[in-house]
Amino acid sequence: MAHGGRRWIAPTLAGLALAAFVACQREDPQIRALTEQAAQADEASQQLRQAWSAQFKRLALVGVRDLRLDASPMLLTPAQKRALEARIRIEQDSSRRGLLLEILDKEAELRTLSDRVMDLKAALPPPEIAQANDSHYGLAMRFLRGRGLSEEAARKTLSHVPLSARMAPGFEVYHFYVHDKYGTWVSQGGAALSPRELDRREPDPLPGQRDAAVAASRRLQKQLGVLEHQKRDIEREISGLQAEQLSILEGQARLQWENADQLARLNSLHYLVGVRAALEKEGIIKVPLFGLDHSGPSWRDAAFTRHLDLRTGTTLVIRAREVGLSRIAKVIVVPGSYTAGEHYRLTLSADGQAATVELLALPRFKNDKVVFAVED
Repeated sequence: MAHGGRRWIAPTLAGLALAAFVACQREDPQIRALTEQAAQADEASQQLRQAWSAQFKRLALVGVRDLRLDASPMLLTPAQKRALEARIRIEQDSSRRGLLLEILDKEAELRTLSDRVMDLKAALPPPEIAQANDSHYGLAMRFLRGRGLSEEAARKTLSHVPLSARMAPGFEVYHFYVHDKYGTWVSQGGAALSPRELDRREPDPLPGQRDAAVAASRRLQKQLGVLEHQKRDIEREISGLQAEQLSILEGQARLQWENADQLARLNSLHYLVGVRAALEKEGIIKVPLFGLDHSGPSWRDAAFTRHLDLRTGTTLVIRAREVGLSRIAKVIVVPGSYTAGEHYRLTLSADGQAATVELLALPRFKNDKVVFAVED
């Protein structure tokens, strides 16, 4: 049993003999299908818990400590993803940047695992959550009595069912009752240990030790109630602080991104490429009878959707297929105050399929808008 859960099926001697959880021949097919579905959900939950544990360690390594790991692993919210993406854009340390990218890459895996767990559990009846001092027998008995069985009939049914001797608060107990047959499955749920780990770490005590442990447990239960109340108060306070910290981090990341974006804009050429006739029809440029082409009534910032950061590049290529032409015969630069040979150098390929514009006077082009009007 790799998934750490337990499966119990009734009521045949073959089922008892195969306590390693292999379905017997007389087992009801519907109970078998449900227990196998519960086993798959349990295994997927374990995988999700392990994947989130690894993700949490990566978050801690890059200094993101405002996400809390609990029994129900969280996924990143859209705001948290945006904050991490903003940090990636400004991160200079390659190792930290790699970790941030890995965190976002693993997010898809976490979501896939989370969706699988939800899909598997959707086909199962809601589990019963074990509380302190609950026993598997008591929970099963209460379930069967709730199904209308008398106490004697319920005891007889459970006499054929291997039940767990140890339970921990948070275990998820599934009950299946089909065609007068009962099956059950116990998974880790929100408990700190899986059922198998609990058995391995805490072997069943001797009868005398068990009675003493039960008595001590009852005494401590009252103290636990007080401590749990204090814990909830502390967790609420921590959650408030974490939310405040996350808000500050997001604000800082947003400001850094805005500053970087503004700096890129100031150092970029903002340009538009199109067919000259179409640009004139749209009002982007105006073609006079005499003189140079100049800006038209639709010349506005929103039209210039392409950018060249002059800090990293000084050349752009215009291809005929991009503007829907079979070849490029001519490229007109608007406004006409830009002079070929002085401000830029234009080169057409021999086959007319591409035009290369090399910017020469970079200061002139910084944060300016230019139209490249193409003719065939």
